[in-house]
Amino acid sequence: MAEGKRRADDVDGDGRADLVVEVDLPRKNLHYLAVVYSSSRGLDQRKRTIVPSEAFYSSLIDSIGIRADLDGDGFGDILVYGRPGDDQPTRPHIFWGSPRGIQARTPPTPVLRPVESGDWSYRAVPGDFNGDGAADVAMPSMPAGGQSATDLAILYGPFSREGVASRVSVQPSPTGREFWRMAADRIDGRRATGLLVYEGDDGEQTSGWLLTTGPGGLSKVGRELNKGMSAAFGDFDGDGVRDVAVGDDGSRNDEPGYETEAPSVHETLTVYYGDGRTATFKGTQGPAISGDFNGDGRDDLAFGGGNRFYDPVRIWWGGPDGLRAGGAVDGVSRAEPLAAGDYDGDGDDELAFVGGDNSVEIIVTDGRRALGRFDLPAE
Repeated sequence: MAEGKRRADDVDGDGRADLVVEVDLPRKNLHYLAVVYSSSRGLDQRKRTIVPSEAFYSSLIDSIGIRADLDGDGFGDILVYGRPGDDQPTRPHIFWGSPRGIQARTPPTPVLRPVESGDWSYRAVPGDFNGDGAADVAMPSMPAGGQSATDLAILYGPFSREGVASRVSVQPSPTGREFWRMAADRIDGRRATGLLVYEGDDGEQTSGWLLTTGPGGLSKVGRELNKGMSAAFGDFDGDGVRDVAVGDDGSRNDEPGYETEAPSVHETLTVYYGDGRTATFKGTQGPAISGDFNGDGRDDLAFGGGNRFYDPVRIWWGGPDGLRAGGAVDGVSRAEPLAAGDYDGDGDDELAFVGGDNSVEIIVTDGRRALGRFDLPAE
């Protein structure tokens, strides 16, 4: 495989995307991190690495933006938040990719943070925030002498194998106050990636502030978007300019009097196009996952499944005028969108769902129908 064809989501360097899943089955007291590797036929459940919780307890693993080649060796790495033992601090760590994937029993490398106090950096996300081709990491940070994470730190890559960034820059939070959640555009090695920084929350939907990027890094001032804790970047109209969709992920504040959201937020998806247009769709809530599922060069979007029993998952297809509403995916029920990637190396993305109550079922689709399914260990 040619070096230039390797992907940020390719952990073992075979030219195809791999899948990262956090398995959490509370009723069975089972928790682990799984990496399922790809083949010419797609994801191969026989080729996987499982990191048990006793080796490393991972938490808050995002389905998007956790994979990046952080050391520049041509293999995708996995940025996780967790701890290697009960007596260790919880913080961002890196599992390093290799021809054999990640190593389950090799402790991941902790990321050296700008300020070593508190656990504020749990929502660290990777991206290429200055477009130089090297993966970076964004995280909340405390200012000197501060008590809360009101700074945004950018750790620019490549990173050393000791978890040290090449350089660090710090700027004020675009929200004007403490924050902890972020979402970043997918790294593809050809462009700078945008960053969405959310206002602090207590389970409710909050606004994200979109930071644009350039050779100098992230902008200091962001654009406030509609409230919604789901986000997906993509080029939905094929004009070469990145767009972003934000939507209601279904979570709510459980304090009396705050359990509902305004009609402009409830079951709403808002798409912000790079040319300044916006579009709004109504009717479902849950995760948002983008990818080019039909191979036409425009990104598509899956959104929904926040409550697997009630919230439908719908597909919006990219086109010259932007996203257009489609239907459900045949053969998929009681599941939510998990991730997208080119798992079989054919040039377009597959859309993976996760379902199951006391089990974990992965369903791989082409955005229209199920192509295959398999279970991850539930014992």
